[in-house]
Amino acid sequence: MHLHEVFSFSTGVCPTMVGVESSITAPAPAATPSDTRRPLTRRDTRIDLWIAALTVVLGLATLWLSAVIVEDSDGPASPSTVESVLWLVCLCTPIAFRRLRPVTVLVVVSTVFLAAQLRGYPDTLTPSIVEFVAIFTANAWSTRRARALVVSIVVTAVMFVWLGVWLRSVYTSDAEAPDPVTLATIAYTLVSNGIVLVTAIAFGRAARVSAIRLHALERTGVELRAAHELVADRAINEERTRLARELHDVVAHHVAVIGIQAGAARRTLDRPEIARGALSAVESTARTTIDELDRLLSVLRSRDGETGSGPSGLDALPELMADTRALGLEVRFSVHGDARDVPESIGVTLYRITQEALTNTLKHGNASVAEVRLRYGDRSVEVEVVDDGRPGPTPYPGAVVHQATAGPGAGLGQRGMRERVDLHGGELQLGPRPRGGYRVRAVLPVGACGDARPHDHVTTDHTESA
Repeated sequence: MHLHEVFSFSTGVCPTMVGVESSITAPAPAATPSDTRRPLTRRDTRIDLWIAALTVVLGLATLWLSAVIVEDSDGPASPSTVESVLWLVCLCTPIAFRRLRPVTVLVVVSTVFLAAQLRGYPDTLTPSIVEFVAIFTANAWSTRRARALVVSIVVTAVMFVWLGVWLRSVYTSDAEAPDPVTLATIAYTLVSNGIVLVTAIAFGRAARVSAIRLHALERTGVELRAAHELVADRAINEERTRLARELHDVVAHHVAVIGIQAGAARRTLDRPEIARGALSAVESTARTTIDELDRLLSVLRSRDGETGSGPSGLDALPELMADTRALGLEVRFSVHGDARDVPESIGVTLYRITQEALTNTLKHGNASVAEVRLRYGDRSVEVEVVDDGRPGPTPYPGAVVHQATAGPGAGLGQRGMRERVDLHGGELQLGPRPRGGYRVRAVLPVGACGDARPHDHVTTDHTESA
C-alpha cells in the first residue's frame, strides 16, 4: 500500500523553514500605495540555494524510508531508485530560483509534483513541503499579486481534483457503496490538505505585507535621518547668521563711537579739556560694549534663551538718540500716531535698525543732522532714518530703493537689517535720497491693537525739519 493514503500537506510546515524575512502578524490587508518590498540580495539567493540542497537531502531520506515501507505492499509498483532520485531533483531544484521567478517556480513544482505522483513516486512528505514553499513564495515575492493569487488558486483546484480522483480510486469501487469510515477518511483528507493549501496562500500574502511595511519603515528611517541632518545643518547655519548679526549690531555701533571719539581726542591734544572729554567718552563706550558682549554671551550660555537686561527695544530709543547727539550729530526724534506696546522681537528689530542707520551716518554719511521718525499704524510699526550727508553705500541686491541704479557694496550691517526685517515679513527701503543724504525705512507688520496706550518716555521733538 502506497503512502498516498495520507496526502501529507498537513506536515506542520512553519514559515520559518523557508526563509521568511519578517514575522507574520495578520492576514494580508489591501495593498498599500507603495506596494514594494526590499530588493532581492545575494544573501537571499544563497539562502535559496541552501534550502534547495536541504530539501534534496531531506527528500533522499524520506524516499528511502518510503521505499522500505512500500517494498512489501500490494499497491502499484514504484519507479526505480534512479528514476525516483531524478524526480526528487527535478522537484527540488526550482526552489533555488523561488524568489527570482516565484510564479514560474510554482507552476513547475506543481507540474513535477503531479507527474511524480502519477508515476507512483513513493514519498509525499518532501513533495508536500516543496509545494507549500512554492505556493508561499509565489504569494510573498511575486511582483504581481493578482497573478500569483490566481495561479495559486488554480494550482490548489488542480490538486484537489487530483486528490479526489485518487481517493475515489483507492477507497471506492463500482460494486460497493462507500461505508461511513471510508467517507470520513476521504473528507478528513480533503479538509486537512485544503487547510494547508489555503494556509500557504494566506501566510505568503501576510508575509508580503509585513515585508512591505518593514521596507517602508526602513526607507522612512533613512529619509528621516537625512531630513534630520538637513534640519540640523539649516539650524546651525541660521544660528551662525543670527550670532553674526547680533555681534555686528552689538559691537559695530560702539566701536564706531570709540573710533570717532579717539580721533577727536587725537586732534585736540593741545586742548586738554576737550581731549579729556573725548577720552572719557571712549572709556564709557568701551564699558558699554563690554556690558553688551557680556549680555550676549550670557544668552549663548543660557538654556532658556532669555535675553536678559539691556538697552534693546523701543524703550531704549531715547537713550540711543542721546548717545548719538553726544558724538556731535544733531538727531531729531519724533513719534507719529498712537504709541502702543509691540512685541519684544519687533521692538528689538526696530532698535537695531535705527542703531545701524545712525552708525552708518556717523561712519560714512558726513552728515550734520539725522532725523528719526517712529510711526505707529493700524497694523504696522515703521521707523525711518534720514540724514543730510553724502549718499552712503549702495543697497545690496534685494533692497527696495527709489533709484534706477543699485549696485553691490553693502556691508554686513545692511545685510543684517534685511535679515531682521525678513524674519517679520516686513519691508525695508534704503538708499540715497534725490536731494542728498541717505534714507533707511523699515516697516514691520503687527496686529491691530485696540487698547493702544501711549508710552510716557516717548516725546516729539518739535524742532524736526519737514
